[in-house]
Amino acid sequence: MFGLLRPRAYFDSLTAIDPAELAQRGYRALLFDVDNTITPWNSPEVTPEVLAWFAALPRYQLAGCIISNNSAERLAPLAAKLGIDYLAKARKPLPFGYARVAAQLGAAKEQTLMLGDQLLTDVLGANLAGIDAVLLKPISLAREFRWTYVNRRLEKLLWRPVMRDVPHNRF
Repeated sequence: MFGLLRPRAYFDSLTAIDPAELAQRGYRALLFDVDNTITPWNSPEVTPEVLAWFAALPRYQLAGCIISNNSAERLAPLAAKLGIDYLAKARKPLPFGYARVAAQLGAAKEQTLMLGDQLLTDVLGANLAGIDAVLLKPISLAREFRWTYVNRRLEKLLWRPVMRDVPHNRF
């Protein structure tokens, strides 16, 4: 019943995931949410650890792209810092943007992984597109977009049945 909301794994942070392991598992394209996945909500700042993590991706032949409902004005400077592309106004959780970005990165759906902090947008959209998803613990819940706050309340109700048996900090 909760299959479309279930991620492949749950990690405490983006940097807790080993890019080498992603490549070994056959992933070639990584799709990223931005707010509370890469940066705190609406922040242009990226930690040195996250910058180093993104800098390591080419070593493992991993391509990346931010897929977000945010505007291009918000995403372009951040994507440039990270050395990846972006898709603005993606209309998540609709699956079309996920599939389009995977194709643009030259990856089959089974070679593509979505990394994000929300079940009801990031994970649901990836699963609808036939793409694996990893859920990340939000960086901070101190400030968020008002609709995200509503999503978080719903996710809290769904958490136990959805996340039962989902591996934590491992695949």
